[in-house]
Amino acid sequence: MKKKCLITGATAVLGTAFKNLINENKISSFYDNVDFVFIGSKDCNLINKDEVYELFKKHNFSYVMHLAAVSGGIGLASSNFQATLFYNNLMMLLNILEASREFKIEKTLLTLSTGMYSPSIEMPYKESSLHKGLAHEGLYGYYYAKRMMEPALRAYRDQYKMNIIGVVPNGIFGENDNFNLQGAPLVPALIRRFHEAKEKNSNIEVWGDGSALREWTYSKDMAKAFLWCFENYNSEKILNVGSTEENSVKDIAFMIAELIGFDKSNILFNTTRPKGVHKKSTDNSEFVNISSFEYTKFKESLKLTIDWFQDCKKSHPEKLRLYPKTQNEI
Repeated sequence: MKKKCLITGATAVLGTAFKNLINENKISSFYDNVDFVFIGSKDCNLINKDEVYELFKKHNFSYVMHLAAVSGGIGLASSNFQATLFYNNLMMLLNILEASREFKIEKTLLTLSTGMYSPSIEMPYKESSLHKGLAHEGLYGYYYAKRMMEPALRAYRDQYKMNIIGVVPNGIFGENDNFNLQGAPLVPALIRRFHEAKEKNSNIEVWGDGSALREWTYSKDMAKAFLWCFENYNSEKILNVGSTEENSVKDIAFMIAELIGFDKSNILFNTTRPKGVHKKSTDNSEFVNISSFEYTKFKESLKLTIDWFQDCKKSHPEKLRLYPKTQNEI
């Protein structure tokens, strides 16, 4: 009998990448004996302990990969949702851990975030520096909930002898990304806005001066990294698993303009608006050294994502995530 693996966050960009890799049979033979169960917010409210327990009881899972989160871009950071971000993410974590303990899950993977690293510490961020300094203020409710995952996984490993690992992705983008302008991260937001500006033959405004540096990882690469860790990694030490290729916001905007066919002279950088942290670079050397992992180049990944977006917009616009979720959707 095959073992069942729960994957939360099924409808988001990373969950979609998992589905695509599985459907394309581009995963390790380790997973030949695994049936994946993808759960989105409409299938189970992970904030509700009773619903989580019913889900675990129904499926008799052996493995859990917890990808689901409530987050957003700079626009959401400027809003007053910090308590909601903290509560929702922390409750999902605790419910997943308690259900994993109660139902004797063989292995659980937790998804952390580079935003939990303090902007005041030395870069590139190393896993050992997680608890040094304060997390970035922008989405502090989200970042501190993510930071809590590390002591939580150690506590459950120590007390209950559970096999729980924590992986730290950086910015993720790709097919089926969140293109809702009220909460979308930088890359999908810019892809949509450049596409619409081209259709309207209008200028486009980019927040900040474009100098901020970011690392972004293609969603399929991130899914492959997660799958490798789940199969091969068993330490309590968290792992940075994102690409360390760095691009400025200005370079990203210019690449998108080039790939979409938008006149770069119509890009306006608004220096009166927040640009976010100037630089967030991570050290993924520990992961790369043990896995020999290779990442897709950013511009190549960007083209794949833009092609998917434009094809969807033309042929299947209903598949695009363009609008805000309701309060209960995760």
